[in-house]
Amino acid sequence: MSRDALYRCAAELEARADEVVEVIGAETGLAEARLRGELQRTAGQLRLYADYAAKPWRRESDNIVTVPVPVGPVAVFAASNFPLAFGVLGGDTASAIAAGCPVVVKTHPAQPLSSELLASIGSATLPGFEVVSGGPEASLSLVRDPRIKAVGFTGSLAGGRALMDAAASRPDPIPVYAEMSSINPVYVLPGYDGDLAALAASVTGSSGQLCTKPGLVLTSSPAVATALATAVAAGTTHRMLTPGMAAAHTEWLASAGSLGEVVAGAGDPAPFAVIASEWHPSFGEEHFGPSVVIYVADTYPEWEGSLTATILAGPADADAARKLLPSLMTRAGRIIFNGVPTGVAVVEAMQHGGPWPSTSAPWSTSVGPVAVERFRRPVALQGIPSEILDAI
Repeated sequence: MSRDALYRCAAELEARADEVVEVIGAETGLAEARLRGELQRTAGQLRLYADYAAKPWRRESDNIVTVPVPVGPVAVFAASNFPLAFGVLGGDTASAIAAGCPVVVKTHPAQPLSSELLASIGSATLPGFEVVSGGPEASLSLVRDPRIKAVGFTGSLAGGRALMDAAASRPDPIPVYAEMSSINPVYVLPGYDGDLAALAASVTGSSGQLCTKPGLVLTSSPAVATALATAVAAGTTHRMLTPGMAAAHTEWLASAGSLGEVVAGAGDPAPFAVIASEWHPSFGEEHFGPSVVIYVADTYPEWEGSLTATILAGPADADAARKLLPSLMTRAGRIIFNGVPTGVAVVEAMQHGGPWPSTSAPWSTSVGPVAVERFRRPVALQGIPSEILDAI
């Protein structure tokens, strides 16, 4: 039943694509091309997760058979930066429904019209689908509701931590799968002589409002730093998703001048890079918006857990990359070689989750069909007669 419902939801989303893109574009400022691509990704995601969950899943050993069961109703918090792929009908909703769980979606307060439209599609096609709205208290009340058995969240570190604390304080604590804060460092090794345009574009694309935006670039070359900063400053931006995000970006630009050389471009928000040779704790924090810190030094600083880490290297850098890789594997969920981190493929091998503070559950992923496993748990059936087991 869940598979058919998810397919119906995908079809309805595609059938109303023009309306969806128009409403979300007007409310968020996101470009039409970006939203049409995201809509196709979201529809494909609904079908992919449905197909994954429909596959037979069981482990057998001697007289033990282990099968998955849904965890129960899931609270999903829609994100603002991907109103389709991580929104009301996004990956958390799709994976929970695919797992056989009812879903209660808490809409994002910055996108009431988009949420209403997407909720109408979900209500018409998905079983056990409900939507609630409101502020922080509504969010905490939802997590504390004894009927809720798991939480999916994409948003700020403060928001995710508040939900985790609420979930842990329940008489029956429940898991919170939260994606929160990530700086996505990029290491430009000395032998790399490739184009920096793609890296600059990954900083300014979508006005720097992607969870995988490179926020920190590490290089020993002042020339690389200058070239990258110039390319970032030349980037094109559009209005940010909320006034609060725009204000935070402006404040970061105003304060960054005391920490290094600021290379800023035109636009609102203004794209900019900070070039520094002395480490500051703020360089290890996520800064939403079209900005990047370029740290120029011969040694690498420590940073907290991240969704991604990227190595840009030439053929002569093989030994350095080989030594660097094990360290990165302890601190990031996905490591990219000679690419950019902002493209996240919706495939079974994808890992979109990393150590704290990037996520609360680094062993899980919120992208790819394996995300379904967050919302079903294994039950071992031992010694059950086959005539009874066949009914499962």
